Amino acid sequence: MIGAAPWLNYSEGQGDRPQGTPYLRLVVHDQLTALLPMTQIQQVLVIPPQQLTLIPNMPAVVMGLLNFRNRIVWVFDLALLLSLNPLEESSLFTIVLLQTSKGHLALALHQVGGIARLSESLIQSPVGTLSAALVPYVKGCCRLEEEMFFILDGEAIAEHCWAKCVPVTAR
Repeated sequence: MIGAAPWLNYSEGQGDRPQGTPYLRLVVHDQLTALLPMTQIQQVLVIPPQQLTLIPNMPAVVMGLLNFRNRIVWVFDLALLLSLNPLEESSLFTIVLLQTSKGHLALALHQVGGIARLSESLIQSPVGTLSAALVPYVKGCCRLEEEMFFILDGEAIAEHCWAKCVPVTAR
């Protein structure tokens, strides 16, 4: 049973009812697995690359545009945004659609690895544990089963994407 995993944080006396804040586990790249609060995620999609409309003369981090429920959404390569190697061409992309205060945007990544529930007491300061490239996008970290997970801040990612990657006229 999965409930035995300590990172799912089941409380005694409550059976199989999970406790803690839910986070989506993102396999950003072979080099990084991160967590993103479920409150910032609207949907996860798996799409073929043909569904993305490429935009010329954009930074490499911008993968293109996606028509999602009659809404045009910018898609960003999360690995490249975090200064890792870009996603490899694939027959399918995993896309995490974020709802932020600035609107919708999508992050392309390697795959989604399930949901983790964390109590706030497990989250520590990321200072000294990550590269300078990750600092603006991380609001904490935690160690789960011998692996370090960085907790991403969807609002900070969106702010950077809008400010640095997409010209004002294209929004």
